Amino acid sequence: MSEAIVNRLKSIFLVAFVTYAVFVTIIGVMLIAKGADRSLWIGVTVAAATIVIFFARLYLTKVPRTSPGLMGFSISVFGATMYSIFQSYDQQVPSYAPILGMIALAGWAAYVAWYSDLGDRSKDKIKEGKRLPKIEFEDYDGNHVSSEDWKGKKRLVIFYRGNWCPICTAQVKELGDFEKDFKELGVRITLISPQSHQKSKNHANRVGMDYDFLVDVDNRAAKVLGILSENGLPAGFEVLGYETDVPKPTTFVLDENGKVIFADLTTNYRLRTRPEDIVEALKG
Repeated sequence: MSEAIVNRLKSIFLVAFVTYAVFVTIIGVMLIAKGADRSLWIGVTVAAATIVIFFARLYLTKVPRTSPGLMGFSISVFGATMYSIFQSYDQQVPSYAPILGMIALAGWAAYVAWYSDLGDRSKDKIKEGKRLPKIEFEDYDGNHVSSEDWKGKKRLVIFYRGNWCPICTAQVKELGDFEKDFKELGVRITLISPQSHQKSKNHANRVGMDYDFLVDVDNRAAKVLGILSENGLPAGFEVLGYETDVPKPTTFVLDENGKVIFADLTTNYRLRTRPEDIVEALKG
């Protein structure tokens, strides 16, 4: 099965999974309030609500990265589901609660182990000690920009999926805490996404930092570098004006001559490069 098809399945899965968790949480709360099989519905409701809280937390608290296995949330979802299943053994009347809980648990496992995985990341084009291939972009005003223009100054380059992605926006915002360090090291920060010029400009205005926000038109640069994720956009976000294809989160640093001196091609979309690791690598 091609990566594009797998990504399309993932995009549909994510939206369906989050919608399911919200639906089960609402139904569970309503049934508990009515006093219907509380011992059963408390477990499945807690499991579904834990999933909703996780995704809400990404948007509301700006999380730039998570732990690989999300152990705290995973234990909560698993424990609450098991509680619901064990409680069902004492019930005389069959209930859908344990089944709904097991679906939520299966969905959570799929999110952690399958959806989050970006697969093997080749460093053929972005490799320490190797010169970066020529890539071209536009700034948010439509002006042409080439990687050849970057020579003469160290540059931190981050390909991010778009301002619809909460982890991406948190990653960008986190850079502000290390702005002084990067300036002292003579590093210019460049942020690249395939989203529209206007969305990039709006994002730049919200961030309010002196970074270069560039548009990778039609994902041309991502294709050249081999970091494109076809159909990587969650299903339905197209109606908001975002590109269906997105880059895999990628971070690298170029020296004054356009040679890669640091590269992090994460294999998990939730695990983003720590700015302090970049600073430490540059100082080293």
